[in-house]
Amino acid sequence: MNYLNREQRRGMILDAAKRVALQDGLNGLTVRRIATEAQVSTGQVHHHFESSSHLKAEVFIELMNQLNEVEDQIKTNSNLERISLLLGFENIEQTQPYLRLWNEAEILIVQDQEIKKAYNTTMEQWHLALVSAIEHGITQQEFKISISNSSQDISWRLIAFVCGLEGIYQLGLRGLDKHSFKHHVETILKLELLQ
Repeated sequence: MNYLNREQRRGMILDAAKRVALQDGLNGLTVRRIATEAQVSTGQVHHHFESSSHLKAEVFIELMNQLNEVEDQIKTNSNLERISLLLGFENIEQTQPYLRLWNEAEILIVQDQEIKKAYNTTMEQWHLALVSAIEHGITQQEFKISISNSSQDISWRLIAFVCGLEGIYQLGLRGLDKHSFKHHVETILKLELLQ
């Protein structure tokens, strides 16, 4: 193996951890598993990261940034379609591993402060991406929102609605299948953006 400087070795470990997380989730990120994937000792992993919690949080933020890049590469036909993609309710194969991580992190925030901080960071980034998409749709006159609304407020309501609906959907309640989930999201989008 070629000599790697500190940052290169840290990057190699981080890349290995991202591969593991996409495959096995955040709970699959054990120091031993990451070390095996990166082909380094467990001591190297401990040397480069303050704790496994800090490593998981950093991996989560990097993968959510990667999700943003993936979404940017996906062609959409309208601003409404772009917002649907950003809200995660379009079933697109490239985004599914990232959305599974998002759902897992949502559960872990109760027990892990570093994941909670990372989740907050990525939630703010999600909000900003939605604000930008809404404002782009307003500029292109695709969206007509009332003067009393702001793109920031609409973005938070859309996030809250989708997160809440996703939680209900995960319970498997009768009457909320994939078709009705999509119908409810489309309805709220029309109410918020096409007034």
